[in-house]
Amino acid sequence: MRVLLTNDDGPPHDAYSPYVRHFVDHVARHTGWELTICVPDRQRSWVGKAHFPNANPRASFIYTAVGAGDNGFDGPHAVPLRGSGLTQMARCAAGQREVPAGHVEWCLLENSTPATCADIGLNHLVDGEFDLVVSGPNVGRNTSSAYITSSGTVGAAMNAVITNQVPAIALSWAYFDGAAVVSDALFREASERSVELIQWLYDRWDPRVELYSINVPLKEGLRSARALYTSIYPTQWCSVYSGVRVVPLGGAVGADGETGADGEAPAQADSVALEFQWSPNFAKARQAALSASGELQDGKVIEEGHISVTPLLANFQVVEDKLGEPIMEDRERTCAAITIPPTDYVYGPLTAALKRHLPGVAITEMLPDLESGQYSKVFHYGDYEQLDVDHLFSSSNYYANAYIYRKALIRKHFLSHTIHSYVVKRPESVLKRAYLESFNIEVDYAEFLDDALDENWELRQELEQETKWWILKPSMTDKGQGIRIFKTIEDLQAIFDSFEEEDTDDEESTRVVSSQLRNFIIQEYLPNPLLLPSMDNRKFHIRCYIVCNGDLQVYVYSRMLALFAPTPFALPAANHDAADIKNLSCHLTNTCLQTESGVADNAVREFDSLEGLTGEQKEKVKAEIQDITRELFLAAVNLNRLHFQPLANAFETFGVDFLVDENLNVKLLEVNAFPDFKQTGDDLKGLIDQLFDSIVSHCVKPIFEKTVNSDPAFVQVLDHSSNDW
Repeated sequence: MRVLLTNDDGPPHDAYSPYVRHFVDHVARHTGWELTICVPDRQRSWVGKAHFPNANPRASFIYTAVGAGDNGFDGPHAVPLRGSGLTQMARCAAGQREVPAGHVEWCLLENSTPATCADIGLNHLVDGEFDLVVSGPNVGRNTSSAYITSSGTVGAAMNAVITNQVPAIALSWAYFDGAAVVSDALFREASERSVELIQWLYDRWDPRVELYSINVPLKEGLRSARALYTSIYPTQWCSVYSGVRVVPLGGAVGADGETGADGEAPAQADSVALEFQWSPNFAKARQAALSASGELQDGKVIEEGHISVTPLLANFQVVEDKLGEPIMEDRERTCAAITIPPTDYVYGPLTAALKRHLPGVAITEMLPDLESGQYSKVFHYGDYEQLDVDHLFSSSNYYANAYIYRKALIRKHFLSHTIHSYVVKRPESVLKRAYLESFNIEVDYAEFLDDALDENWELRQELEQETKWWILKPSMTDKGQGIRIFKTIEDLQAIFDSFEEEDTDDEESTRVVSSQLRNFIIQEYLPNPLLLPSMDNRKFHIRCYIVCNGDLQVYVYSRMLALFAPTPFALPAANHDAADIKNLSCHLTNTCLQTESGVADNAVREFDSLEGLTGEQKEKVKAEIQDITRELFLAAVNLNRLHFQPLANAFETFGVDFLVDENLNVKLLEVNAFPDFKQTGDDLKGLIDQLFDSIVSHCVKPIFEKTVNSDPAFVQVLDHSSNDW
């Protein structure tokens, strides 16, 4: 939705315009609106729909940081910065620096009124048409005929209708007892309720109405306030000026306005002026509103703490037929609580997708009280520790981005057991050839390795043959920690001895303490990985994002990553020192173990972009990954229900790693919960953007709207009712 925002209070200012920053921040962070802002360069209240004849408005430009917490800004600049969204003025930005990241652009007009800003904003700043004009939020109410007919806020909205026939909404925030500035929390509530109501009115715009005047009370309890269609209270005022007083010419207005005796001017009459002081009786107008007899009059509704919505024609005539109709009573109050930090790599893609697919769902940064009944449905995206486990199991109105029990897949020794149990019963399964021979082993201390091998005699027999290379993996570590390559029992003993001997504070060390882990898997090492000359014959694995939704749909995201080792591949030499981690550089493809320069040097590529494979070969690999994924989740849900429990009100994105051998056979490596998306890097950020757009479309949107937008990159491989026993 393309929205032009104007006001009569001017740009953000602590005294004159303290409201607009809060509203703009909320729009920028929690909606998908395409916002253009054009406001007077100073406060222009009480000017109605006036223009300044023969005045030529002059533009300047400022830039405010979203979420800055104050009314400061970058500027003013005489011309827009490079990258400006004001397309009709872009040619003026040559030679300028870039618009700062995370900033909102404002056009300020000197010698202008709010109506002027609406005119120029609609016709002379950007290409294309606007869907809606929002004027405000005004500092103070615009209720009753005395206020609304004088309001520059309402005048700008009215001018948009008269000049361009664009629907418009005048928004005013009513303060009480002289307290114009309220808490940030109340400003957030006012912004949320205002945006929610504006979107609702726009989506259901009544063709009988040309503009709405909305008044929102800055009162505690705003979340539960009703929105009501109202008429205009017909206020009758006395003069808004006090009597004449004498002031010195060229001097400041006197505080007392002293006059001569009996009201006569001082002796030097040619050095003074007669002045009338602005002195409206706002208290009288408020008292009149309180005593109004009509229940659906704007002034009385706002005093009672409810939201006044006045449907108007562009001549102040109220559309009386709408009075008494319900507002927003047909909608559920819903919320998406995003509790990961705004600096997180996926925060932007996630919130952008939510705004695109679910513009009516409020986005919050804290999980609301789930017992309060404030929201009928709450979607929560957070770290695993932030999820409300009790409500995830017991509530049908709380949805989250992770299952609680899934170690049947994400712990390596459980994964090995899950696959082994499945292929014993289903030897024809693709998992039999897609998972390299593996053994689970428990080792508390290095000195007990021999005992552990005695308990796993099949493994001992394999190792004693000394014909294969093996890879040791701790079951519960990530980022490549504790992984070693070896061939003999002596090598394995040396590895465990080294775990207990190493003593380092290096955060990038691959050291582990065996007594703290205990569970390891020993897996056959693939001796013939697929190597591509275009990538210097470096070993790589494929990172595939797999999304499980509810109980249980499984999707494979077909845009996959290829993660490369830093050096060309070579099988371990005869004198390979299994305990020396320096020998791992050509074997480990985990980017967490590489330097920043290594990551930048083609360590991560999109699989489809790799040279040396035909399109047909790439599709063969993807098809095999899809087959393996289907069987893997069937194995988990059917044979290990204690440790894999999909929930109807949850979904989860797993990062699943695969190897490909020189014959294009795919091998499953491991399954990662809460994968490190940022390893994708900046160049491939679009891959993650599309992933989260599909996640929201397939997994989140149906929570609220029961509709799904298809994406050919999101391939469903399983639709299984795991509780249909």
